[in-house]
Amino acid sequence: MRWQHPERGLLTPVDFIAIAEETHLIVALGGWVLTEACRQGAAWQVQYPNKTLKLSVNVSPKQLARAELVDDVAAAISEAD
Repeated sequence: MRWQHPERGLLTPVDFIAIAEETHLIVALGGWVLTEACRQGAAWQVQYPNKTLKLSVNVSPKQLARAELVDDVAAAISEAD
């Protein structure tokens, strides 16, 4: 993930993930990443139907601690189909 900051240019996760963790925005950000990754994975599967695709998404410790994580993953996959 990268963030195109209007003043500082392209920022890598090292520049903003710690702040997202501290401010608890990491759960919302992680949810968005999960949804977008599943959406893109589904698009690739349509584009390459004869290929077996694997998708990995990093999650934060705060996301792992949430009981809803399994439901979040299932919803992201379901929405992408």
